[in-house]
This record gives sequence, C-alpha cells and structure tokens, in this order.
Amino acid sequence: MKAVVIGAGHAGLSAAHHLKKAGWQVIVLEAAGKVGGRASSFRKGHYQLEAGATQMSTGYKEYLALAEDVGVTDQLVPGSNKVGVMRDGRVYVIDGAKPWTAIFSGALTLKSKLRMVRTIRDYLALDPAMDVLDVSGSHAIDTESAKEYADRRLNREIYNVLIDPMLRTYVINRGDKVSVVEWFSTIQNLAGQKFLAIKGGVQSLPDKIASTLDVRLNSPATRVERVPGGVEVHYRNDKDADAALTADACVVATTLNLTTQIAPDLEPAMGDLAAQFGYNRAVLVHLGYARPTATDCVGVIVPTVEHPQIGLVWLEHNKIEDAAPKGHSLITLYFEESGIDDLQPGDDAQFISVARAFAEKLYPELAGHLDMEAVTRWDRAIPHPAPGIYSAIHDMQQRLDLGSPIQPAGDYFTCTGQNSAIYWGRRAAENLIRHIGRSNSPV
Repeated sequence: MKAVVIGAGHAGLSAAHHLKKAGWQVIVLEAAGKVGGRASSFRKGHYQLEAGATQMSTGYKEYLALAEDVGVTDQLVPGSNKVGVMRDGRVYVIDGAKPWTAIFSGALTLKSKLRMVRTIRDYLALDPAMDVLDVSGSHAIDTESAKEYADRRLNREIYNVLIDPMLRTYVINRGDKVSVVEWFSTIQNLAGQKFLAIKGGVQSLPDKIASTLDVRLNSPATRVERVPGGVEVHYRNDKDADAALTADACVVATTLNLTTQIAPDLEPAMGDLAAQFGYNRAVLVHLGYARPTATDCVGVIVPTVEHPQIGLVWLEHNKIEDAAPKGHSLITLYFEESGIDDLQPGDDAQFISVARAFAEKLYPELAGHLDMEAVTRWDRAIPHPAPGIYSAIHDMQQRLDLGSPIQPAGDYFTCTGQNSAIYWGRRAAENLIRHIGRSNSPV
C-alpha cells in the first residue's frame, strides 16, 4: 500500500510514522523548507529559541509514545513545575502540576476560594467526562465564553486572577473570547501532570521522525482528489514545477482552511466548520540576559488586568538547561491575539521595548545585562476556540467518512497542542489501515 501525507507538522509526521510502521510506502509533502509545522526551534548565538510551542507534560501520552517509538525518550527531561500567578503586580508561586494549589495561595480571597468549589463540581459533573484528545464530546456545554461562565457561576476575581490568564497561556487569547470548554480542558490537561522539555528544542521530535521517512520539502500540495483505485495528489516540487503522485490513500495534515481548499472531497463535511474557524496570532519576544534570575519559576501567567498585551512570560532557562548558557537567562514573552493590534506601529523594536520593560519589572536583577533579543511572529499560532466552535467540530466529525481514502488530520479536532496533533495523525493513519488497507488486501 502507498500513501501520500500532505504536511510535515506533528499530525502529518505522526500519520506517516504509523502508516510506515504498518508496512505502507509513504511520501510526505511539505510546503516549507523544514519539518515541524507551527512548532519549531532555532538558535541565536548561545541561546536555543522556540518559535512557537515551548512546553509539554507527563500527560502528553501520545507524544511520549511516539518519542519512545522513534528513540528520543532519553532527550526528555523534567524541569521546574513552579509557576507564578499575578495579582495587583505581585507574583504568587504555585505548583503548575497541581493547579488546585492556586486555590490555597494568597492570590485569591477566602470568598473566591470557597466559590471555586463550584467549578470543581461542574468539572466533575461533565457527561461525558472531559477528554482532552476530543473535547468536542463535551459540546453540550459549549454555549458560552469562559468569562460568561465565571460571571454566572463564580466571580470576577476568579476570572481575572485564574481563568483569564490560564486561557491566555493555552490559547493566546482572552477568556471573554474563548469557549468555557477550554477552561475545563485546561484543568484536565494540568491535573496531576509534571512539566517536561526536550533537548534541542521542540523540533527535535519532528526532525527525528522525518529522518526515517521520504519527506519532500518546498513541495506544496495544490490538490488531492479521488481517482479509480485511489487518489492523485498534485503539487509543486522543489524546482517549482508541477508534479503529481498517485497512491492508494492520502492524509491531509494542514490547517483546516487549506485542507478544504486542496481536498474538495472533504469540503462537504468540513466546509461549514472552515467558514467559521480561525487562528489566533502571537508575537514572541525572546530576551537573553547575561545574568540568572533570582527565581526558579518556569513561568508567569499574566491576567489581562495586569498587562493588556503580554499573556505569558516563560523562563526557558528554568525549563531546560540547554536553553541558555550557564549563568544566563532566556525569557520568552508571548503577546496574545487581542492585544497585538493595540501596539502601534507594531514593529519589532516596539515589541522588544514593551517586553523588556515588563521582564525587567518582574526581574529587576536582569536590568543592564541584556545580550540577545529576537522576535518571532506566529501568524497562525493556535486554533481559536470561540464559543460554539466545539459544537461545530462535533457536527463535522459526524459527517466525516472514516472509510474515505482521503483522511484529514490536525490539532483543530480538539484543544490545541503537539499531543493532540499527534493523536489525530495516528487516528487518520488507523482509518486508512483499517478501511483502505483491508479493502485492497488479497483474498
């Protein structure tokens, strides 16, 4: 059996890996000049920078299984689990692997701590129980934003101090624009998990998987369609010439909008969702300092009321040792979707200036020691989980043909992340193996 996989992000590489493991011949087409998709790494001077996603946890079971499969488990290392929560300019340190410790910190008043019992009850009462690999199963509650839920069931203090900054961290947007489903999936994602990092940056896993596959870079797919006996995939090769491949099946692992454009067979099932689906942007400012911070926290989650543009401050040197030279600090500040356009003219110099001011306010010991700066613009950072989107995803899944030789894969099926992308890549491969592989098996 032969398959073409379109896209060499985590979803596409996961699908290709599992197809090859099942004995299929696989060709991967990637439009960019490198693999990894929206999770990639690069070096600047002595610093290891992440251009997008930066963190994972022991709860990333799909990621860990794939890492073990390809032999990079020894590159995974634990880091600090301490996370700061801001209130009135002060940082309260909690255990990020035990998010409920925020309830017992000084960040919340006693009244709010007691009110938090309601959200715990609501979380435990979900039917079906929250599944972070397919949160659309909880679409029945996808009727309001996280802010509307907090105003109805909790209070504004809990929203400002805890819910809003948690969602700014996970989806790069404010809680008033995000489905309440995302709040409960965040609880599920963090409950009892410990932070992990991978040596060499997040691109290490995609690079390792790609080294075992036939990956064709700078080869954007333009169209895939069913033909007698399988599929035909049209693309532009690395010499910018039109080319085509025929195969038994294809996995389309691109952004949702591009998927429906290049695979018209999927449009009837996915078109309605694509019409209302969007991506949050982010601007990342990376600051290197020739001095260590006085804290061993891995990050600070920032409420909108504390900073209208910066939603997350991540201390990469406390995440993993190879992020920065010994005695140095590497800090990444994430400017989130709703605050980016507030800054004018919005050039790199302005983002760096705002980021430096905030970083050095949090860690005054760093002032005067800056030795590296960089800006990454993450235009399609994370699928935007607006209220109602998980209901639309649920409806889309009901319409998909699991027996089709063209299968979609991506992190738009559920709450975003490397783990979920890998899961849905595996699911797409298994659909082809189960339905297409068997139908073509000799009797």
